[in-house]
Amino acid sequence: MFSRKIFLIISYLFFSSTIFAAKVRIEGLQTVSLSVTELNNQYERGVKFWETGDGRSAFLALDSLRKIELTGENAMIKSKGMIYLAKCFYSQKNFSYAINYSTLALDFGKDSLLVDQRASLYEMLITSFHETHNNVQELFYFQLKKSLNDSIEYLKMQLQVDSLKKELEVQRKIIPTENTDSSEDTASLFYKAFCSLTPQTIIYTLIGFFTFVIALFLAFKKNKNKPKNKTLSTTETPKIDTNENKNANALIEKIAKVELVFIRADVLGEYGNKKTVVKIINDYNTQLPLIIKNLDEAITSNDNEPIITALSYLKPYLTAFGMSATLAMLNEVETEAATEKTTRLLSRVFQIRNHIRRAHDETIALIEVLG
Repeated sequence: MFSRKIFLIISYLFFSSTIFAAKVRIEGLQTVSLSVTELNNQYERGVKFWETGDGRSAFLALDSLRKIELTGENAMIKSKGMIYLAKCFYSQKNFSYAINYSTLALDFGKDSLLVDQRASLYEMLITSFHETHNNVQELFYFQLKKSLNDSIEYLKMQLQVDSLKKELEVQRKIIPTENTDSSEDTASLFYKAFCSLTPQTIIYTLIGFFTFVIALFLAFKKNKNKPKNKTLSTTETPKIDTNENKNANALIEKIAKVELVFIRADVLGEYGNKKTVVKIINDYNTQLPLIIKNLDEAITSNDNEPIITALSYLKPYLTAFGMSATLAMLNEVETEAATEKTTRLLSRVFQIRNHIRRAHDETIALIEVLG
């Protein structure tokens, strides 16, 4: 009986201590809660630490914002702290940490980030994933950035259209009506109203109308045919500087030292500046794997529109390289895509694909010569 009591007492003490320890652990894991003012002070301390060269203290101060309980009031300051850390690591080329803190910034600030802040984070993530060879995530954030830019442009056009509409309404209100004969027909009234408009108003109205039509067409096309393949940014080739024509001959002679089949030395050399030519080549070599990937995916879809979309990104480079035959073949494919079946286009599409891959080999040799 006595031993049974001792057993019960020991069991009670054991379970009590276990429950107490679990309670302490749970309380230790609870998220810290601070006021917005305290968070702002913590952020400013972290920034000052960084500016004075105390990177460790800066990291500890700003990283602590991550552990604060997320609320609608403090979301912006938490996101702001993560953005600052992301930029610090990005400037040090520590891309893994830049990715982590950029992602946290997007997560915390999903309802409070400004457009330019979101665009900046997308840009950092695109570069960071590129440097860490994560092509899937690179293309994902590239598409997000492109969608954001498209939305901004559409809003700008919409604001312009709304402004023109308001101006037109003002012009309509000031049209004199007191001498209008009630017996006039509708055509006569419209003619008088039109004649009362100033040339500037007519021009603005026409611009607004065509802008509105184009915006509707782009929105309709985007919603009707969402591209199945990932998209790339269209690269604009630099314009030839006529002031540098005196250097063109020397550059052409240097380029002509490479045995070229597809790239024309006389066309590429017309840019007259070695740095410009090297930039065009580097842009091409950077974009080419993505272009070919999208083109291959488009071919497997057996649909003309994705193929044309993928090919369209080649035009600036084909023009810069003087690959007129390949460009003419691409234009033929674009023209016939509206009426021909995909199978009738594929032989030329594969030829274009082979041409751009061989041009890539030529660019490697050109880089070695140009240094």
